Amino acid sequence: MKLKNILIGFIACLFLSLCVAFSVFPFVKKSSIPKLPLLGQVQHFILKDSEGREFNSDQLNGKVWIASFFFTTCSGICPLISKNMAALSRTFEQVEDITLVSITVNPDQDSPKALALYAKKFGDKKNWYFLTGAREDITEVVVVSFKLGDIQEPVFHTAFLPLVDSNGFIRGYYDGTKQEEIDRLLKDAAHLTHR
Repeated sequence: MKLKNILIGFIACLFLSLCVAFSVFPFVKKSSIPKLPLLGQVQHFILKDSEGREFNSDQLNGKVWIASFFFTTCSGICPLISKNMAALSRTFEQVEDITLVSITVNPDQDSPKALALYAKKFGDKKNWYFLTGAREDITEVVVVSFKLGDIQEPVFHTAFLPLVDSNGFIRGYYDGTKQEEIDRLLKDAAHLTHR
């Protein structure tokens, strides 16, 4: 009888421990995912895509998106950043909630036609937009909204790729020339789609 009571007590303790463990595990798992900061909000903009059509930033509402700022004749960091953006595009190709947006910072040279030719080098993906527009509009997006570049510099591209959540808030800046930063961007973007 005493052994039976000890066995029943042991089984009850084991059952209670498992119940506590399984009720706490989802909370611990969820809280171990780092919270991404709110670094500002992207202001509304209208530019032109590589087909010459109007691109309204409202098209990005409800989507997580990654931005890059480049120009087609750049021989410095732009080819590497565009290669990494292409890899991100391939990774997220089947994820409807993630979009990539590359905005030229040299609109005098980068017409919609020039952007279309540039896009073809990287597979011309449906989830990746190449945009141009008036210099003032691009400056507003890059310098004022994303707080990148310098308004005094005629071509103000940057290695940083901003990650924007589905509500238009900037959640991080990632060095587009470093693989470990691209890997972190990939994880953070995926995390934002599963919130």
